[in-house]
Amino acid sequence: MTASKTQPFQMLADVIREAAAGKKVTLKTRFLSEVVPVEKDGKRVDTNVLSVEYSGRVDGTPFTIIKNYLFSEDAVRHPLECLVIANNRLQMDYARLKKAGIPVKEEFFTFENARIKGTPPGPIQRTSYRLQDFILLSRAGVPVTFSLTLKYPELVLKQGEGERKGFACVGEFEFQTAEGTTRVEKLYAIGSYDEPKGYQNEVKAVATKRLERDLDRLRRAGIKVGKTRF
Repeated sequence: MTASKTQPFQMLADVIREAAAGKKVTLKTRFLSEVVPVEKDGKRVDTNVLSVEYSGRVDGTPFTIIKNYLFSEDAVRHPLECLVIANNRLQMDYARLKKAGIPVKEEFFTFENARIKGTPPGPIQRTSYRLQDFILLSRAGVPVTFSLTLKYPELVLKQGEGERKGFACVGEFEFQTAEGTTRVEKLYAIGSYDEPKGYQNEVKAVATKRLERDLDRLRRAGIKVGKTRF
C-alpha cells in the first residue's frame, strides 16, 4: 500500500523502518475486536477479527495504523486457541518494535478485550500449545493455574548396532483457565539405565535445572509455582 499525504505510514513496518533510521517514534496501542460476516461457499459465516490500533508520532508526524492479528471463522474450536494465535503474532511485533528502539508497553489479548465467539468451556484437545502461550496469557491478565506431574517414560536408545534401555525426564503441565484444561508435555533430559547410578543422578540434576528455568518463567508471569525436582 502506497503512503498518502494524510497518512504517510501505512504499515507497522514503515514505522519500524523510520525508528531504525534514527527518527523519534512514540507509540500507544488500543485493542479492537469485531465480528464480521463473510460469504463462504454461498453461506454467511461470522468471522472473529482481533486487531491492534497503533497510534503515535514519527518525528512529530502523527500516524494511526490498524493491524489484524486474527481473522478466524466461527468454526474455531476454542476461544483459547484464538488468543494464543493472536498473542504469539503480537509478541513477534513487540520484539520487532523493541529491536528498533521503540518503547512499547507489552499488553495482550484477553478473554475480556477479545470477546471471541466460540464453543462453550470444556477440555481443549489441541496438542501444540507451549508454555510460552500460557505465560503470555498470564501476562495479559488471564487467570492461569497449573499442576505439574513428573514422569519417567522408558525408552530404547539406539547406539551403533546396539540398543540400551533408557528413560526420559518429562514434565506434564496441566494448565487451567476459565476456558478449560490444557496439557503440555515437555522433555527435559534423556538417560540410560546402563550407565552408573551417579550418571543417572546427573541427568536428573540437569533436567531439574532446565525445569527450574521454566518454572521461573511462569513465576515471573504471575503464575503461582511451587518447588519440585526430578
